Amino acid sequence: MLPDFLKDSYKQYKDDTNRFAAWLVNMAKACGYNLDTLPTPSHESKSNSRAKGKQRQKKVEQDTAPEPKLYQVSVREMYKLAEVVSKSSVKVPPSVLAVAKRAITLRKAITSYFIGKGSSASNRRHAYFIEVLEEICKSLSSDDGAGTLLSGKEDDNADDPAWLNRFASLTVEAAEDTTETVSEGRELVKVVAVEEDEAADPGDQDARFLSHAFFRVFCLFHDLEKWRNFLSQTWTEYSDRKIDLMTASIITDSALQLAEELIQETVADMPSQFPQDSIGLQQLVYASLSMRRGKRMTPDTHLGLTFSLNMADIAEWTYLGVASLLESMTDVIEDDSIPLYKPDYFGLYDSKADRKKMSVPEKFNEDKLILLELLPEFCIIERFKLKLPVQDGITRGFVKFTKNKETTLWLSFAVQVLLDAIHATRTSRLDAWADLRLTGLRITKTIDDYWKLSKTHPKPQFWPAEGDKEIKNIRECILSFVERNPLQPMKDMSSRRLGGPAHASSDHLIFSRNPVLCGLTAFHLNLRMQTIGQALVTQWYDVQELAFLYNLVQQSPGRSISWPDMELFIKVHGEERIFLGNRPKDASQSLNRLEIVTGISSVTRFASDARQRSDWHSPDGKSGRKLEPTTKVANIFRERYQDDAAADKSEPIIYSSQVSKYLDELSETSTDKKKPKKSKEDKGKELTLALSSADQLLGRRWQNTHNVGALQLLALIKGKLRQEEPILLFNYFAMHRRSIEIMRLIKAKEHHKFVQYFTEGYMPDETLISNLVILIHHVARGSAASGQQLGLGKKQTQITSRMVVSCSDVMREYLAKHGDDLGKELRVFCRNTDFLAIKDGKADKKEVDYDSMYVFGLEQILSPGQLESLRTGIPLA
Repeated sequence: MLPDFLKDSYKQYKDDTNRFAAWLVNMAKACGYNLDTLPTPSHESKSNSRAKGKQRQKKVEQDTAPEPKLYQVSVREMYKLAEVVSKSSVKVPPSVLAVAKRAITLRKAITSYFIGKGSSASNRRHAYFIEVLEEICKSLSSDDGAGTLLSGKEDDNADDPAWLNRFASLTVEAAEDTTETVSEGRELVKVVAVEEDEAADPGDQDARFLSHAFFRVFCLFHDLEKWRNFLSQTWTEYSDRKIDLMTASIITDSALQLAEELIQETVADMPSQFPQDSIGLQQLVYASLSMRRGKRMTPDTHLGLTFSLNMADIAEWTYLGVASLLESMTDVIEDDSIPLYKPDYFGLYDSKADRKKMSVPEKFNEDKLILLELLPEFCIIERFKLKLPVQDGITRGFVKFTKNKETTLWLSFAVQVLLDAIHATRTSRLDAWADLRLTGLRITKTIDDYWKLSKTHPKPQFWPAEGDKEIKNIRECILSFVERNPLQPMKDMSSRRLGGPAHASSDHLIFSRNPVLCGLTAFHLNLRMQTIGQALVTQWYDVQELAFLYNLVQQSPGRSISWPDMELFIKVHGEERIFLGNRPKDASQSLNRLEIVTGISSVTRFASDARQRSDWHSPDGKSGRKLEPTTKVANIFRERYQDDAAADKSEPIIYSSQVSKYLDELSETSTDKKKPKKSKEDKGKELTLALSSADQLLGRRWQNTHNVGALQLLALIKGKLRQEEPILLFNYFAMHRRSIEIMRLIKAKEHHKFVQYFTEGYMPDETLISNLVILIHHVARGSAASGQQLGLGKKQTQITSRMVVSCSDVMREYLAKHGDDLGKELRVFCRNTDFLAIKDGKADKKEVDYDSMYVFGLEQILSPGQLESLRTGIPLA
């Protein structure tokens, strides 16, 4: 089931009605109403003794206080309470009405699906609760008080079309998602709102079967429809190059995990009269709505449909069309066999066709063609037990289906989401697959450049063999799954066993027809590259030390240089991590900070637990400050999608405690600023302020209630992942190479001075070349001290060492060609380039045509052979 902090529509509805009823009871009690007339459940102490989630972390005085009394409030009792409150001087907070209206909006939207069918009593139960809630809201918001709102209603004919039309005409404004401020301070009582069918006689099976349980089922399909629309829009944004492939895939996979938990929870809570399997719920809703419309349920097989054309919208809403396609496939799936057929045997999928102009049978046939293409791929994965680097929920579910042949509502929903993603990107059908191949080419080039650099210096003692092994494993992963088709050998083997020719199939069909798997595979590779890249830079500690030299040059009068890539590196990890605070102002301060971060300061050398003392830095990855991933949201998904056993994990990542931890941090950030006291005029501005920032809105809600809507959380994660894309793709290997090359140029130019100042043994071997920065700092500090002693410098004047000037000349010449190489690479490969708007340490507001940058940038980043491989799909030799 869903974690406690996530609210689906049904839970939100129950929570809203209970909170609205609780406010009415508390206010009525304050107005002198006798609560003894309200019923209390006999199991009160048992059902309310558990503390959940953050409630266990409340203050001690709240834990030791007596539990509030629990009341059950029916619709009629809510009306009586509202009448008492409306006649008093109590002013209803807007947030209270917003909660009630949110419940009304949901109930009305869902009730409209099946109002008018069934018995008169059933119709009244469906509409009565909403009608009374609306009248209560009107009475509380008006100055005239409540009237005789219920008079004469019981005599109305529930079958009268006029009565049904009156309900249909009830209008409710959609409640804005404001911060949860319904009850300020601790509630005096706890209240559970009870609808008529819940309080009905247990023998009244019609009431319990048709009303409340049906409402919950419709809430389920209502949520799935909202999530599906959100995911379809997400893939449209990807197709329009507004978000990256990894973000769209992670959001989709997370939504599918939540949907699976929600479906299981709903099915488990259904009464015994309801189907006990999710596919049965699809059929039940389809049949009930067919009866309501008076339409036949017989499928129009002459049109190639497995459902009635007149009920096509409901078949799509309940995912019954996709479910029927999956059911039809069970006849051709056999144990230990793979269904093989000639390409285009059932038809040809035309990605250039306009789906909006297609008829229902044409759309249905197109979906069938796509699924028939994919069926053999999933069968091969299951039969040969192929282990992918990472596995998305759609692949996992379809592979399981080929084994157990069980069609479920969740699988129908997941497959429909896959079809939506394919249709959303149909104008450039291979976009996702091309992105994955481009990721493979970029990483391959990075690794190849690293191996070339490694041959030019001795093997570092401080770089473990596991590091190079991981780099080789990443390259092998790209070779096996991106450059080569991992399923083709198995297809050829199957064809040979059948004694027939091997029909050529579309290359990498498992990826080209599954954009979600493409995105998660790219995310997997980028996570591994980020991890090993940061480990490499931490062990060598060359980039960090060169950051100190770069800053020292920047602080020297008239010696400023431009290095956007280093500025980006500092921005990614923060000045606090690199410099232990703000950037040093002179050589002495810079050297002190440098000795601390490298672990050779006097504090470190004379610490009680320091076993080795040295005046120079010997990189070992232990003494220096380690780099850590700053992609907070991507880190939430790191364990699931990066580990070797990631493909075998099925636990929803949203359960991770890191999600709650991140929301805690977000709520703290949103409340750092001093809050103004809430006055009447401020309350009108509060919503506008909250809606101006999604982070603030969600952070404040989390702080107040410790629960969020599933769609809200997915939207937040999508926005944050988009922001973190360039940080995740930052090329640490390239920064390592640039640092080594710069230090080699400095060493070649100033070798005689290093020998003069520090003897010929100043650098044992080139793996310790980063130590040159420390030596340069010693020279710079010595020059400044000597100048001060000679009276050459004034208080406001900084003395610049000749060696620093020489280093600045070397760096300026080198950086003129390579200072923005990483930025160019990121601007080519990233969809979000806002983070990259850096020039000389400041934001660059210059408008850039990033579509042109993408086209021409590829020619600078990739070799001609790699570009041709990307165009043709043929792996490099």
